Amino acid sequence: MTQPIAEAEAGALAAALLARYDAVLGRIDRAVSLILIVTMAVLTAVLCVQVFFRYVLNASLDWGWDVPRLCFIWVVLLAIPLGLKRNAHVGIDLLIEHVPGWSQRALHRFNAALMAALMTVVAYYGVELAVATWDQMMPGLDLSVGYFYVALIISAVHSVLHLVRLLWTGAPPRVEFDVE
Repeated sequence: MTQPIAEAEAGALAAALLARYDAVLGRIDRAVSLILIVTMAVLTAVLCVQVFFRYVLNASLDWGWDVPRLCFIWVVLLAIPLGLKRNAHVGIDLLIEHVPGWSQRALHRFNAALMAALMTVVAYYGVELAVATWDQMMPGLDLSVGYFYVALIISAVHSVLHLVRLLWTGAPPRVEFDVE
């Protein structure tokens, strides 16, 4: 087998693997997006009900503070990997924009490796904290405080999956935002 043919087959295999990885990651992203939508709806509904109870009925829900707090934390943390996917996080690209393409890819890979290492540490300590706080209950709910850290673990692992893709390709995704 000649060298160009072997390289073409390797390129085709890499493209097929990347397409499969993107498909799996896309399904994970859709599931997380659905969880975010439901969580935001619950957060909004519970806050509205809590305001109604407090200011109209002069009563308060015992769980009216815990549910929105839990939902808010889950929404914020689960949205982080989706921001990575769209390259939507705030960053300074002054240096990266003025170097050649191969240097840009190298810098993106280096940055992704550092972020993946950080997210791995975050996931590890998220597990540690979830285990350490699992026996503590929220005051208004019969639910473990450890659920706050479960969102952290999911977010960190999901972020690593997006960062692996960035390590693989060397370039952040180009996503167009619809702004009207």
